This record gives sequence, structure tokens and C-alpha cells, in this order.
Amino acid sequence: MSSSHTKTQRKCPTCGAPLYLRRDITESETGVSRVDVMLVCRDEACTEPVRHLRTEHTQPA
Repeated sequence: MSSSHTKTQRKCPTCGAPLYLRRDITESETGVSRVDVMLVCRDEACTEPVRHLRTEHTQPA
């Protein structure tokens, strides 16, 4: 599994700290990739540090 980070100007609704997007890529044995897009709070003490934004499915090439 790999991850990529993208800066965004969104603020955490819980604590107000900046958020960044994280994409977790999972590839199955059949070659289909699933990308979970997560909003991650920069404040590690936040009570809700990670939120699932969406899941993207890619087809094998």
C-alpha cells in the first residue's frame, strides 16, 4: 500500500487545524486498484484526526 499527501486549505471542523489529503492505494490480486481519499488533521491531539472523504476504483490497464 502506498500513500501520497496533498496540501489543502481546508480546516478541521473539530479543532481548526489545517487538513491535508491522503490517498491510500490498495491493489488487489486481480489488478483493480482502490484509492481511499482521507482528510487528515495536522493536530495529532485532535479527537477526530482522520475522516474518510471518498473511495475511487480504477480499472486495470
